[in-house]
Amino acid sequence: MKLIYLLNFLISANIYAGVLLNEILVDEFTDEESVALTFTADEDFEVFRKWGQIVCNEGSLLLGIEDTDSWHFEDYIKVKFRFDKNQPFEYQLNFDTDSSFAYTYSEEIIFTVLDELKGSRSFLIQLEDADVPMRFTDIYDSEGKVNKFLETLLTKSDC
Repeated sequence: MKLIYLLNFLISANIYAGVLLNEILVDEFTDEESVALTFTADEDFEVFRKWGQIVCNEGSLLLGIEDTDSWHFEDYIKVKFRFDKNQPFEYQLNFDTDSSFAYTYSEEIIFTVLDELKGSRSFLIQLEDADVPMRFTDIYDSEGKVNKFLETLLTKSDC
C-alpha cells in the first residue's frame, strides 16, 4: 500500500509533464455549471502561469491562453500552435493586456485546436512576444479527454 502512495506522489510531482483535464465549473453565486477542457504547461507554477482552457462561457465556446511570461501591449496577438511533430499553424487572437490573456470565440479556431489535440501526446503554444513556447508533454489519453469534453459539452451546456 505504501508503494502505491509513493508512486502516486512521484507521478503527481512531475513538473515536466503537461496536464489535460475535463472540468465542470460551478459559479459560486448562481450555481450555474459550465464545461471546460483545461491544459497546463509542463512548468506551470502559481507565480508564472502557463495554461489554457476551452470553456462554454455564457452560451459560447471560448479558447483562452495565459502566459504571464509574455509581454504584449496590443489588443491582438499572434499565437502559434504545434501538435506532436505536425506542421505548426498560427492564428491572431484577442489579447487582454491587463492579464496577459489571449482568447477567441471563433469556433473555427477552437475546433481546429480540438481536432489537433485529439490523439496528441504533446504540443506547443507560443504567444507572439514570449521568449519560449509553452510545452505540454506526455499528455495522457488526449483523444478520450477531448471526446468526453465534447460529449459533456452537448449534454450539460447551452453551447
